[in-house]
Amino acid sequence: MTALFIQVSAKSVAQKVTISAKNASLLQLFDELRLQTGYDFLYSDEMLKMAKPVTIYAKQQQLETVLNQMFRNQHLVYTLKYKAVIIARKEETLLDMVNSYFARIDVRGKVSDEQGRPLPGATVKAKNLDRLVITDANGGFAFTGIDEKAVLVVSYLGYKTKEVPVKAVMNISIELANADLEEVGVISTGYQKVKKDQLTGAASTIGEKDYNQRTAVTGNFLENLEGKIPGLVYNSISGEISIRGVSTFDAVKRPLIVVDGFPTEIDLSTINPNDVVSVSVLRDAAAASIYGVQASNGVIVVETRRGKIGKPVFNFRSTFGFEAKPDFSNLNYIGSEEMIQIHKDYVKSGNDARYYYQDHSAIDPVKMVLFDLGDKLITQQQADAKLAAIGSYNNLKDYTNLFYQKRLTKQVNFDVSGGNDKSTYLLGLNYITEKPKERASQNDRIILNAANTYQLTNLFSLDFRASYTNNQKKNGKIAPYEDLLPYERLVDDYGNALPATYGEGKETSYAVSKAYNEAAKAKGLYDMLYYPYAELNANSNKTTLNSFRTQGRLNTKITNWLNLDLGGAYENEQGINDYLQTDKTYRVRYMVNIKAKKDPVKGTPMFTDLPQGDFLSKQTIKNLAYTLRGQFNANYYSKDRKHNISGILGVEQRKTQSESYKTTFFGYDGQSLINKPVNLQVLNTNTPPVFSELGTYDGTRFKSTNYFSELSNDRRFRSFYGQGTYVYDRRYVATGSLRIDQSNLFGIDPKYKNTPLWSAGLSWVLAEEEFIKPLTWISTLQLRAATGFNGNVPSSVNGPFLLLNSGLNTVFNTSQLYYDVASPENQSIRWETTQNYNLGLDFGLLEGKISGSVDAYYKKTRDVFGMMSADPTLGFNQYNANTAAIENKGLELMINSSNFSSRSFSWRTGITASFNKNKVLAVQTKDKTSSVNMVDGTDLQKGYPMNALFSYKYAGLNDKGQPGVYDRNGDVKIMNTYGDAIVDVDFEDLKYSGTTTPKYVVGLNNQFSVGAFDFSFLFMYYGGHVMRVQQPNPDDVNYGYALKGSANYWKQKGDELYTSIPGFPEYGTPGYYGFAAKYGYTYGDRFVRKADYIRLRDIILTYNLKSETLKKAGISNTQIRFQAQNPFKYTFSGNSIDSESIDKRTGIRSMPQQAFYSLTLSTNF
Repeated sequence: MTALFIQVSAKSVAQKVTISAKNASLLQLFDELRLQTGYDFLYSDEMLKMAKPVTIYAKQQQLETVLNQMFRNQHLVYTLKYKAVIIARKEETLLDMVNSYFARIDVRGKVSDEQGRPLPGATVKAKNLDRLVITDANGGFAFTGIDEKAVLVVSYLGYKTKEVPVKAVMNISIELANADLEEVGVISTGYQKVKKDQLTGAASTIGEKDYNQRTAVTGNFLENLEGKIPGLVYNSISGEISIRGVSTFDAVKRPLIVVDGFPTEIDLSTINPNDVVSVSVLRDAAAASIYGVQASNGVIVVETRRGKIGKPVFNFRSTFGFEAKPDFSNLNYIGSEEMIQIHKDYVKSGNDARYYYQDHSAIDPVKMVLFDLGDKLITQQQADAKLAAIGSYNNLKDYTNLFYQKRLTKQVNFDVSGGNDKSTYLLGLNYITEKPKERASQNDRIILNAANTYQLTNLFSLDFRASYTNNQKKNGKIAPYEDLLPYERLVDDYGNALPATYGEGKETSYAVSKAYNEAAKAKGLYDMLYYPYAELNANSNKTTLNSFRTQGRLNTKITNWLNLDLGGAYENEQGINDYLQTDKTYRVRYMVNIKAKKDPVKGTPMFTDLPQGDFLSKQTIKNLAYTLRGQFNANYYSKDRKHNISGILGVEQRKTQSESYKTTFFGYDGQSLINKPVNLQVLNTNTPPVFSELGTYDGTRFKSTNYFSELSNDRRFRSFYGQGTYVYDRRYVATGSLRIDQSNLFGIDPKYKNTPLWSAGLSWVLAEEEFIKPLTWISTLQLRAATGFNGNVPSSVNGPFLLLNSGLNTVFNTSQLYYDVASPENQSIRWETTQNYNLGLDFGLLEGKISGSVDAYYKKTRDVFGMMSADPTLGFNQYNANTAAIENKGLELMINSSNFSSRSFSWRTGITASFNKNKVLAVQTKDKTSSVNMVDGTDLQKGYPMNALFSYKYAGLNDKGQPGVYDRNGDVKIMNTYGDAIVDVDFEDLKYSGTTTPKYVVGLNNQFSVGAFDFSFLFMYYGGHVMRVQQPNPDDVNYGYALKGSANYWKQKGDELYTSIPGFPEYGTPGYYGFAAKYGYTYGDRFVRKADYIRLRDIILTYNLKSETLKKAGISNTQIRFQAQNPFKYTFSGNSIDSESIDKRTGIRSMPQQAFYSLTLSTNF
């Protein structure tokens, strides 16, 4: 930056001037001296091109003294004549020319950013000399025969220009031009680095400072992207991420993740957020189509840290976080007293009675009192006393304390980096330990990583990286609260587990009464009751996942504008899951009892087919992936610098292989590590138990496929690709790419195997036009337009091969093997292809204080995998085929602004906004069975969004308390979907309520710096979608879990004027099974709400320690950061409902997100 400050303090006749300037040109100084002295300056423009910038400070000094300072070390001289200063070239003496000849040297070097990443296309110019080169793909450059006293000027879009004295070997690091706005001038596609002003597609990058603005306390690198990239939607609860909507039903839905240039197939927990220096998101075909069939859902390119030249630098960061214990009162569960009242009414209506149950059946204690009262086994007074005692207790608080706790996390990150001209290195360690909110659970992760670069010779350089991740997770088994009755105690006064009334999963048909259980135990059988609290530690689920990734890249410089990359990546992930169910678990006790034989003499149980002991299921997971790539990189400039041609041409071979094996050891003893043999043929039968004390048998409970399985998947790809960019005069840009992917997933038809995927784009850099340059308030203005195709691959078992499932006949002959068709042969299966259109505008105003982009897009995906009906006589009734189509269209906006900036205070604002509209263009409509298949969202409908929500047109209650729905003619129907008298409606009678997927996503990020403090907050808005909200319904006490207010249902004629909750139909009347209430009422349009919400995603306060004592000790960049995540939310339908944690189709709620607080200390030394 040039700064010039001049004071006029003397009249021109005195020939004294005062002048202060930093890096000012001679022309600027001439103009000011002319004003002060009246002297004219005579020179030619060609002479001033040779002049060096001048830094000078003079106060009330003679003009000649000032001129001597200005022309010192210049190749120019001056002469004072009359009232003029005449400028001329300095004549070189013979000695000067000899010295100059012997003072010339050859120079080679490399230009990189602050993180050591090479910057291709940077301009390196010898100051005051007509010598200029452009760095190659690895940031390299070279000069021959240059003055040893010369100064090189290095410039790159978005970075500060830097001047460096020459030496034989140079490694030049340049900084971002605006550290506040962190304008990243280059986009990494993984295959190449592209200047932002040479992009024709839609892509965004966030740099290290913006990415690390928040702490990724969970260790998931994706969470730091929310609100930073337009078009990117991240669900912090599920961890799902999408870019520009979803373009498939069955194929891969997640964006492709690329790490340091190569795609990754292993668990994303292997990416250490502390190592991320930039994330580029490629959103359209022009940006992402170079990835071909992997790019339909967008591409996320992650670049990680590497070593820097210099002495070793140590980085340390430690984080501690906590979250309060869950509060289940937010779920609005029904209380004990209200549930008792519903049971009273239910029994009174005749819908429940003792004779409905078998002799062995477990019965709700409230119902048992009511049955005893009805059978006159107890008096009304005794019944009231018993019910009052039962209703005085509610187990929700005890349930929370027994099964849940505060969530605690600790994270430590440590690395060391350094290097020299020949090589750089980085060694890092990241450790996270988490005590989740669920008791008996523990998560631990450790990552070790290394990154090395080697400058082998002037022509060869090598980049090598490796990482190892060990993930360990352990958890017990927590009974869902919905499976329990609110008035049953979980432990006694001494903390011993007590039995629940029903079995695991709130099963009623197979749960036995306490009397039958005592009889079974007397016979020598296991206890058949279900103890929820005992299950917590009696089940142990441990998973260990080891992931290894290594990659390398050898670059060979062929010419100044052409080089060759040979490289590859290898990933190996192996996991073991040990699920131990001890003989104290309900599942083991149940199964061993059911399969027991009876001793013909003693009548006691014999555990021969399924032995006594624990069940240990071991599942081994292996994932292997490799990528091999050879790629030419070109970057050519014409001599006049008006033409630039760059591009890549390469071939790639990829393989992904996954295997999973599961086996189970029965009768397992953890001490001796011995297991016992089993009779699988007998175990697969559905025969009832031989002991009547055990009641009936759930035949689906034991299937060998639940305990033994083997899966294997092998996918191979060969790809040929190329990409080119032509730039004329820095104003006009044209790009194109072509990729052909071949795979073993598809049939033999060449038109499907060799489908090319391509893109083309144009860009007009308006800011470089002469008619724009006078508008000095415009710093950047670029118009982009692009189109192209990319694709997707199937995720399920589809392809040109017939795939079969095998099993044993459990009905007639337990030793008979049978097969069914898992996936039929399909030789015409092909890629899903997505055509993209994108129109974008990039802008920068007021010298970059305001910058951003606007993009409009349209995506149409054809040949989408969808289910097709088939002739059942072929051995299958449906198959997957390329029959469907989907479209997505939308708008995206990003704005960054520097609102105020001074030494003591600064304020920055970042806004991202996106709109997406999704529609199914083609899909095979399934045969109609029931309208509920349409309202519960299992059927896709042409002309509507993928996540469309349909509802009944709720007509309210009639005078019998039955819910009615309107048909298309406005007539009211009382629905009944059970038995002979089926009353249903058609699709045309339903109401389209909206989509359950947010159409609008807005992020507002503000950052403030005040002295040593930094403060920021991020608001997220998700809107334009709807949700169904579960309503109080007395029928849910038997089929699910009822909510508070369920007792306020219709009871008599006239109540329909005051309540919308259906009553209990009397036994034998239409709808008495409760289906009418569930469908017509629960799925009514009246109970669909706006799902829009605003959440304060995080508040961050950072204190930057700037102690001189620390500085003298070599400690720098020390920060203490406090972060609060999700401390506040506003839901447009009322804050009692959390839109993020509700099933938007059924309306069933889950635990809402709670605030999470963390404290981080980081430093360098």
